[in-house]
Amino acid sequence: MRATINSLRMAIVALVVYWVFLFIGTHLPADRIFIPLHLSDKVLHVIAFAGLSFLIAWAVPTNDAKLYRNTFVAALIAVVYAALDELLQIPVGRTADWLDFAADCVGVSIGLGSYTFVRALILRAEWEFFRSPNDVRSRRSSPK
Repeated sequence: MRATINSLRMAIVALVVYWVFLFIGTHLPADRIFIPLHLSDKVLHVIAFAGLSFLIAWAVPTNDAKLYRNTFVAALIAVVYAALDELLQIPVGRTADWLDFAADCVGVSIGLGSYTFVRALILRAEWEFFRSPNDVRSRRSSPK
């Protein structure tokens, strides 16, 4: 699967917008945060960093040969940011918490696992889409 310049631009724009909102949300004073659902703080960290790591992995151009290396780079970026994010909350009156950082890392794992799964599904669908109808028929009728 080749990344087109338009899909790469879309990934970068989505990443930047998400990251800005994530930064703002994690640096507002705790009494100003409005969350309509009653979710645990740790669940919010997992969800937020799953989304961030998914978008980072999507924004890093990847071919099959470099998938694991680029996924590792995306994980490294997300984990380093998670640590910085916790530390940068201290000046705005929030606390840096190891459990929040651990939840962030769980979110990074979920996000990157989701990215590799979705990427594999897209590659498989694309491969099936570009096969000729004769190939599909012969594969169905051939004994296994």
